[in-house]
Amino acid sequence: MNKSKDNSVYKNRKKEMSKEVALNKDQVFSGGKVHTLLDREMSEREILEVVQKGDKEAYGAIVKRYMHSAYYIALGFVHNQQDALDVSQDAFIKAFRKIKMFDTSKPFFPWFYRLLRNLCIDQLKRKRRMREIPLEDVPVFSEEKEDRELKETLWKGIEKLSFEQREIVILRYFRQYSYAEIAELIGKPIGTVMSSLFYAKKKLKGIVGKYMGFE
Repeated sequence: MNKSKDNSVYKNRKKEMSKEVALNKDQVFSGGKVHTLLDREMSEREILEVVQKGDKEAYGAIVKRYMHSAYYIALGFVHNQQDALDVSQDAFIKAFRKIKMFDTSKPFFPWFYRLLRNLCIDQLKRKRRMREIPLEDVPVFSEEKEDRELKETLWKGIEKLSFEQREIVILRYFRQYSYAEIAELIGKPIGTVMSSLFYAKKKLKGIVGKYMGFE
C-alpha cells in the first residue's frame, strides 16, 4: 500500500472533520460558519455549556481539539485506518447525543474516551481479524531508522495482549499519557495501571526479544 496515499486518507478526513459538527450517521458533520462565541478565548467548560444548550457549531471546536487523539487511539486498537476513522467519528456522534448528561465541571476527554473505548471493543468483536495498516503511519513508529521487521513483530505481540494490557500500552507508548492520566481514563488505580503495564512489557519482551527496550 502506498504510504503517501495512506497518509492522505487521514489528512483529508482531518480537514473535513475540522469543519464539521456532529449530527447523524449519514451527515455526521455539517460545515458551517465559525461560531461567533468562539472568536474570543473560551474555556472547554464554557464551550461545552454552549453545546449543551443545543449549539452544534460550537461542538466543532471540541471535535477539532480531540479528533487527532481519538483517531490514533482507535487506530491502535482496531489496527485499520478506515475503521479507526469510522470509530472515532462515531464516538463524537455518540458524545454529542449524550452531551446533556455530561458534567461540565469535569474534563471532557476521560468521559469521551470511555465512549471511544467501548466502540473500539464493539468493532473488534465485529471484526475478529484485523487487517494490516502501514506501521509507519502510527506516530510511535514513525522513525525511518526503525526496522520494519521489528515493527511487524511488535504489532504481532501487541495483538496477543489482553485488551486491557493493549489499552495501557497504547495510551502509554503511542499517546504518551502519564500513569495518572491513564488511571483517570480507564477508571483504575495507578497501581493497577503500573502492574498491567509491567506484565504487558514482560510479555512483549519475550516476543520481541533483544530488539525492544521499553523503559
